[in-house]
Amino acid sequence: MLAACLVLGLVSADQAFTGFADPVVMTVAAVMIVSAAISRSGMLAHALRPFRRWMRAEMGIAIVYSALCGVASAFMNNVGALALLLPAALATCRSAKVSPSRILMPMAFSSLLGGLVTLIGTPPNVILAELRNDFGKPAFGMFDFAYVGLPLALSGIVLTILLVRFLPSHAASEGEPLKFRIADYLFELRVPENASRSLTVETLAAIGTGEDRLAVHAIDRGGVLVTAPRLSRPLLVGDVIQVEGRAPVVETALERLGLELATDAEDDLLEGSFVECVVTDRSSLIENAEVTSLLGHAGASLVAISRRGKNIANGLSAMRLQAGDVVLLQMAPERTTNLAQEFDLLPLAVRPLNLRVVAKDWLPVAALLGAILAASAGVVSLAVALMLAVTALGLSGRLRGAVYHDIDWPIIILLAALIPVAQAFAASGAGETIAGMISAAGSGQPGWMMIGIALGLTMAVTPFLNNAAAVLIMGPIAAQTGIDTGVPVDAMLMAVAIGASCDFLTPIGHQSNTLVWGPGGYHFSDYARVGTPLTLLVLVFGTFLITSVWG
Repeated sequence: MLAACLVLGLVSADQAFTGFADPVVMTVAAVMIVSAAISRSGMLAHALRPFRRWMRAEMGIAIVYSALCGVASAFMNNVGALALLLPAALATCRSAKVSPSRILMPMAFSSLLGGLVTLIGTPPNVILAELRNDFGKPAFGMFDFAYVGLPLALSGIVLTILLVRFLPSHAASEGEPLKFRIADYLFELRVPENASRSLTVETLAAIGTGEDRLAVHAIDRGGVLVTAPRLSRPLLVGDVIQVEGRAPVVETALERLGLELATDAEDDLLEGSFVECVVTDRSSLIENAEVTSLLGHAGASLVAISRRGKNIANGLSAMRLQAGDVVLLQMAPERTTNLAQEFDLLPLAVRPLNLRVVAKDWLPVAALLGAILAASAGVVSLAVALMLAVTALGLSGRLRGAVYHDIDWPIIILLAALIPVAQAFAASGAGETIAGMISAAGSGQPGWMMIGIALGLTMAVTPFLNNAAAVLIMGPIAAQTGIDTGVPVDAMLMAVAIGASCDFLTPIGHQSNTLVWGPGGYHFSDYARVGTPLTLLVLVFGTFLITSVWG
């Protein structure tokens, strides 16, 4: 878009990269760094301890984790808050024998709703706060969003917890850990030298009961692939069998039949632990043909893959990973953290990733609180306050060289490139034209209806655009519409802020939704079943709140 605007003469060459100097960009980057430092501090995991006695039943677990996720996302990156609590939530579900499908979606939606409460809760709020300056008013303050965001977040979290109970429960059997109930894994097993000579496909397929029986997809015999083998086919030494099933059932097959995992692990990996990881949408392993090699160089071996929503028919070596896949890796336990950072994976281990620095470190939280207080008191701007917090964390060794990894660079580049485009869009008069059309259509209508239209339109475009991009486009249009119709600009900007952060209808609309897709065992339609009533709540209740507070 920036290149097109340069070629068309809509953006001058000397203005092309001014977005990188905008305080909004530096604010968002600093929030990402401080959020990551808090994730590594262990403070949120420590905050779980007082609530342990309440997390023995489904409702208590859902309330505690959703509330913590909402509170954390109000002051740190939404995805970071969810990723920090997700491993602990899965471990709690396993110990309480509760289905993760009843817990993880409320957590994901809570991370989005919590971001509505403060200025730094989500990038759209930061952008709109600065946009307010263009209409002759000071930027929104740290807690100006709370008047609408807090009641909306509370009601939305309660509704989600109630609605998710109507989703199918993917509960685990008595003897099977819940973290292995993510979906069926695709494994490759090898027949060793000392295996029984009477093994057949039927012998292997008989392992397990009911829906948990192993499915034998193919046999690789010396490079010759036999798909859908008949049950009577014998299994010979050296055969590599592709099976699909639950991890504990495969373990039974290994023990009972004397088979072994067909991994390329080096000798020092054979005794390593097994770690489940979610492939995030930032992972360099996505659609990469060299996954096995890359993991091997990092000291890990790919054991199995689970993909929600469809069976996997290809072998592990031919698989192309996708966001939301769950991979089962074998590695030395001490390598888990470095590998997760290198490939942007989210470990679903019993010991969460955030405990790797210290068990409890107050400094990152204190740095964030200091920045918030300084900005709220008007001592310095928010961007400067957060940058000073980052500097303090760096000097104290809390960043440990991970500062560049902690920044979500696609978001930074997107913001920096779209800011001059948005300015050109406003200067061209296109925004005023679109605002005039909306104003003409809503002529004579009450103010609450125009606020509802702005909120609804923003919610409609956000699934197709990054939420920051939606704000840059819809913000000026909504503000100009407010000027034309007599609706307060603040109300229209607030409607855009709420709409850009509320995408509940698909698992791919926001990174938080994608992270829980596989571990929660959800189907694509599950998001719409819970997200549609929640979207209507945001539209109706949000319009009422914005009209009452800002209208």
